[in-house]
Amino acid sequence: MPCSCEPHKTMTTQGHIIIGTAGHIDHGKTSLVKVLTGVDTDRLKEEKERGITIELGFAPLSLPSGVRVGLVDVPGHERFVKNMVAGATGIDLVLLVIAADEGVMPQTREHLDICQLLSTRGGVVALTKTDIVDDDWLELVTEDVKEYLSGTFLEGAPVVPFSSVDGSGKEDLLRVLDEMAAKVPSRSGSGIFRLPVDRVFSMKGFGTVVTGTLISGGVKTGDEIVFYPGEMKAKLRGVQVHGESVKKSFAGTRTALNLQGVEKDQINRGDTTAHPGTLTPTFLLDTRIQLLASAPRALKNRARVRLHLFTSEVMARVILLDSEVLEPGQHALVQLRMDTAAVAQPGDRFVLRSYSPVSTIGGGVVLDPVPVKHRRMHQPVLDHLSRMDTEDPAARMEALLADAGDHGIRIADISLRAGIRVKETLDLIKTLESEKKAVFIGSGEAAMSYSSESYEGLKGKLIKTLNNFHRANPVKPGMGREELRMKFARNLPDKPYRNLLSALQEKGEIRIDGDNVRVQSHQATLTPEQEALGKKVSRLLEAEGLSAPFLPEMAETLFADPVKLKPVLNLMAQSGNAVRVKDDYFIHPDANRDLLDRVELYFNADKEMSLKDFREIAETTRKWMIPLLEYLDRTQVTMRRGDVRIRRGKTSSGGKHS
Repeated sequence: MPCSCEPHKTMTTQGHIIIGTAGHIDHGKTSLVKVLTGVDTDRLKEEKERGITIELGFAPLSLPSGVRVGLVDVPGHERFVKNMVAGATGIDLVLLVIAADEGVMPQTREHLDICQLLSTRGGVVALTKTDIVDDDWLELVTEDVKEYLSGTFLEGAPVVPFSSVDGSGKEDLLRVLDEMAAKVPSRSGSGIFRLPVDRVFSMKGFGTVVTGTLISGGVKTGDEIVFYPGEMKAKLRGVQVHGESVKKSFAGTRTALNLQGVEKDQINRGDTTAHPGTLTPTFLLDTRIQLLASAPRALKNRARVRLHLFTSEVMARVILLDSEVLEPGQHALVQLRMDTAAVAQPGDRFVLRSYSPVSTIGGGVVLDPVPVKHRRMHQPVLDHLSRMDTEDPAARMEALLADAGDHGIRIADISLRAGIRVKETLDLIKTLESEKKAVFIGSGEAAMSYSSESYEGLKGKLIKTLNNFHRANPVKPGMGREELRMKFARNLPDKPYRNLLSALQEKGEIRIDGDNVRVQSHQATLTPEQEALGKKVSRLLEAEGLSAPFLPEMAETLFADPVKLKPVLNLMAQSGNAVRVKDDYFIHPDANRDLLDRVELYFNADKEMSLKDFREIAETTRKWMIPLLEYLDRTQVTMRRGDVRIRRGKTSSGGKHS
C-alpha cells in the first residue's frame, strides 16, 4: 500500500513520538515544517490557493540522533480550530510557532490553552520570520514570549529563532527537538488498540485507507477491526508507519490502515477504530472539567457545548453534578449528555468550546466512559466519581466494585470502565482478591467480581436465611430459589441474584439441587416417626417394582397422611433410597436399575422401540408405561421420534433425576 501523505524513506529507529505544531494563522507553521522535513503539508487545492492550512498535514521528521518522529501540522485560522484540536490530540510535544514580527496573537493563546487542556507533555517555541526583524526587536519579542509562557506547561521551554527564508536556526531547532524527544517517556504497550480517524480516502487498486495517530495498544495486518460508534467492521489489508509497510503498528505512531470489506463513505472522520468488543458507544460521559480562567462567562447547568474528543466533534449538554454554576478558572464534576454517540476510556482528555459564538472555554478528563444518568448533588455519585478520578487502574477497579455493590460486576465491564485489557483486569482482580479487597468468581471476561464487603454481607444474610429455614424445616432438602430471594434480597434483580448463587456454590458455601438451595453442610433429617414410615415405603416400593402405587394410593395403602408422606419420599429420592419418576410416582432403586438394564439390552439388538415393545420390557400397564417413558426421555436415555423411541445415551447415565 503506497502512502498517501508521507514519502518513502529509509527508517533507522522509530521513536513512537508525535510532535504537533501550534500557533496563529500566517505565523509560518507550514513553511517551517517544509524546511525541517522537505514535505509541503498544504496538500489541498484550496489550501494552495488561499495560502493557509485548512486540514491536518503530516510528515516524518528525522532528528540528528537518527530517531524518526511524526510531525503534525495544524491549521491556525480560528475557523479551523476544531481541526487543530484533532491534530493536537495524542501529541507528545508541541512546536509552538510565533512570528517574530507579531508576537503572541489570539490563536497563539487558544492553541496554547488547547494543548494545556489536553495535557501535552512539553514543547519548544520556534520564533519564526526572524529575517524581517532586527536583533533588538527579536530580543524584545523573545522576552515577551517567555513572560507570556510563565505559569503554563511551556514555562522555561527553549525559544529558538528560525527563518524559513534562509534556513537560519534549523540546526538549533532540530537539536533542541532531539533533546526534548529523548526525554519523552515511552508509551506503554498496554491498553486496547485505538486509532481516532482523521482522514478517510480511497486509492485506486488499494481501496479504502484511513489515517490517524495510534493512541494506545497495537494493531497488525490481518486483524479484524471495528469503527465506532457505528460499529462498522473491516479487515486490515495492510499497515503503514511513516510510509513504510509494517506488520504491526504501536501507540505513538502516525499510522495508515488499508481496509478490506468497507467503503470510504461508510467511515467518518471522528470515528475511532479498535478491535471488536473493546469499546461501547455511549451518549453519556462522567467527567471532571476545568473552565478556563479566560472563559468569557460562567458555565451554567445544562449549557450546550461543543465536545472535541480526539478527532470527533459532538454537541453535548453540561450537567453540573456538584455545583449550580461553574465560574472561570474552576473545576467541577460533570456528566456530559451527548446528541450523538461517542466512545472513550478513562483518562481521555477533551476540549470544550462554546456553542455560539464559538471559542475554547475549557476541557477535562473522562472518569467513567459508560455511566448511567445521575441525580445532581447526590453524594454517593460524587464520592464514586472522586474515587474514579485517578490514573491508577487498580484504584478505579476498587471504585467500580464498591459502586456495583450487591449486584457485582462482570470482568468485561470492569475492563471497559477501568480502561485496561481483560487480561490485565484479571491479573489486577486476583491481586485485589489476595489483598482481601475483592472476590472473584468464574473465568474469563464473563466472570463476576464483588467487593469483599458486598460479598461477605450478601453471603452472611443468605446463609442466615437458609439456616433459619433448615431449623424450621429439617426434613426439607432445601429452600426454593424464589422463596429465598423474597426472604433475603427482595430488591436484587434476577440476574445478579443468579450470579450470586453461582458464586456461592463455586466457593462451596451452598449447594443447589434443581430448584432447592441449601447450605453445604445441611442434611435433611427424619424424625423417628418419619424413619419408620420410610422403612414401610421402601418395603412397598421393593415389592411392587415398576408398578409401585402413586402417592395418593400409597398413602391409603400405608394408612399415612399424604402431606406427611411427600417429604419422606422427597428425602428418600435425594438420598438415593428411591427414584422419582414424576412428582407423585417413585420406584425402588433396584427396579430402576433393572429397567435400565432391560432397555440397554433391547437397544443392543434394535434401533427403535415402540410402545408395544416397551410394554414387554416393563411388564406393566399403560398407567405406568407413559410416566416411565417420559422419565427415560427426561434423563436422556431415550428420545422420542414420532411414535417410537430411539437410544439417546447410555443407560448408565440414566436414573439420576430426583
